[in-house]
Amino acid sequence: MPFPDAKPSLVYWDLCGRADIAKLMFLACEIDHELDTTNANNWPGYKSECPFAQIPILHHGDVTLAQGGAINRYIARMGGLYPTDPVEASECDMVMDGIMDMFGFIFAPKNAEGKEAKLAAWAKVTGEQVPLYFGFLEKLLKGKFFGGDKANAADITFYAVVGVFVHAECGIEEVLAKFPKLQAAYDGTKEVGKVSEFVRGGHYFSANPENDAF
Repeated sequence: MPFPDAKPSLVYWDLCGRADIAKLMFLACEIDHELDTTNANNWPGYKSECPFAQIPILHHGDVTLAQGGAINRYIARMGGLYPTDPVEASECDMVMDGIMDMFGFIFAPKNAEGKEAKLAAWAKVTGEQVPLYFGFLEKLLKGKFFGGDKANAADITFYAVVGVFVHAECGIEEVLAKFPKLQAAYDGTKEVGKVSEFVRGGHYFSANPENDAF
């Protein structure tokens, strides 16, 4: 079944968060698309139209997809960033899923109550959890990128998720600098497609006590 000819539309808020992966996947693949903030801002009114009562949602012609992983891979397939070889695709999935495990660490400080608890949670994220996963991920690089000589969907996912932490002002840049191969992959991914044009949305996560998203 071919991909629809219509322009794809991603339903999400203009915030820096989990949908950054899909947004960056579109840019990396240089796929024209639109961000539907109207339906996102009509939350929870729009909730009943979502397959799993959550966003992001991707609309593409007659296709409607929920679940970030499905959306991200769909876009990557459209743009040729998802491996066609089944073994390479599974390896790409492994890395993408591991990166999403790492992304999950950001919710503990978000949901902690009180300034000191939040700061302690952020310290654990940047001092213990993220460095552990950076170590895992650096070993999975297949040359310059997770995709080998060229970036694939796993590299875009890594760039997006690290960028969310950077946007949160938690000091992840200093952590990444301790992993030079990962740093090089991150820097190289910025040159893929139109990734360098990406502008992150408003804060939903922040390690800065002065930020309303703290």
